[in-house]
Amino acid sequence: MKPGTILAGQKRKLATEVSRQRSRVLEHLAMGAAAGVVGTILLQVLRSASQKWLPQTIPPIRQDPGEFMVEKAEKALPKRAAKMLPSTAESAAAQALGVGYGMTFGVLYAAIRGGGGPAVRDGILLGLATWAAGYLGWLPAAGLMPAVWKQSWVQSLPPAVQHALFGIATVAGYDVMHNKMHHHNGRHGVMN
Repeated sequence: MKPGTILAGQKRKLATEVSRQRSRVLEHLAMGAAAGVVGTILLQVLRSASQKWLPQTIPPIRQDPGEFMVEKAEKALPKRAAKMLPSTAESAAAQALGVGYGMTFGVLYAAIRGGGGPAVRDGILLGLATWAAGYLGWLPAAGLMPAVWKQSWVQSLPPAVQHALFGIATVAGYDVMHNKMHHHNGRHGVMN
């Protein structure tokens, strides 16, 4: 066999393996996004229940973050184009931004953990990181709410707990999908 033939064969094998690895990474990120949707749905249910039965636990948010972002985007558009947007599209975009936010943290988890981890521990950490990004970070910075330390504990603690539950649901959802994909028929995936 010629040396060039051996080298070409090795290049093909390497290219195939790189392609396979890339595909696995994309699968993990997609599972993280889907798991983030699951966690976001739970978070929205918990928030709705709090608004209905425990309104005193709702943090003093001046404006819905999704609506705020849509308004900012509209201001960047030419006035004529902004006026043409139907209010239903604005509302749908605002809702989608909230889901997208949760998906983003699911994707970040998948990118960091790959094979998943303990749902409770990792979930609490993911949920509190998500809560901190918003409640300690961009929400007060954007003027949408006062700093957490300027709120009563009754207003600041429930969202942290809700986000911890979001994280647990997201990680558990990711683990279920990951296990089904990589552990079926007794086989174990490479990226675990």
